[in-house]
Amino acid sequence: MSEKKKILVRLSKIEGQIKGIRKMIENDDDCKDVLTQLSAVRSALDSTTS
Repeated sequence: MSEKKKILVRLSKIEGQIKGIRKMIENDDDCKDVLTQLSAVRSALDSTTS
């Protein structure tokens, strides 16, 4: 798999995570759970740029 394809796959996964976080916020989920997911997205973004 090319590097470009790997990055696009990672970004698609991150996009899904962000959509999930949006739903969590809309559903008034626990703030701690939302922050945990935000941290996971940040880590995923960091790994995409390294």
